[in-house]
Amino acid sequence: MQEAIYSVSEAVKILELQSYVLRYWEEEMKLPINRNELGHRYYTRGDIQVFLSIKELKKKGYSLREIGKLASLFYDKPQKESKIPVEFMEIISRLVKAQLKEKKSGEDRYKKLDERIRTYQQSRREVAAALEKKNSQKKGIFQKK
Repeated sequence: MQEAIYSVSEAVKILELQSYVLRYWEEEMKLPINRNELGHRYYTRGDIQVFLSIKELKKKGYSLREIGKLASLFYDKPQKESKIPVEFMEIISRLVKAQLKEKKSGEDRYKKLDERIRTYQQSRREVAAALEKKNSQKKGIFQKK
């Protein structure tokens, strides 16, 4: 099975980052990003996960220098004696899951807000229609006399 690869533009959309940020992080942390025959960067799922991890650590207040010290853990295969990479990846996994959950809860809040707005607008239309009907009945009473 062939591993999925992503172009820079696809990675930018997935990560919600600018392409210059990806290049900067790659250069600063000396990340081993692959290139095709033409010299263009392409990213694997692993690379995307690494960038998501970096993004999340940046949000938590870590500097690129601090994250760079952990960069080898992103790409090295975990050794049987060492539990640090496995534990680290578990932490990163939890952070990414929390971010996705937070994003989803934000979307849910907007959906609920939209629903409330529609309900209030419908209520306002009903009240306006009732007032108009009441006013037209009053006019009808005055006109008949």
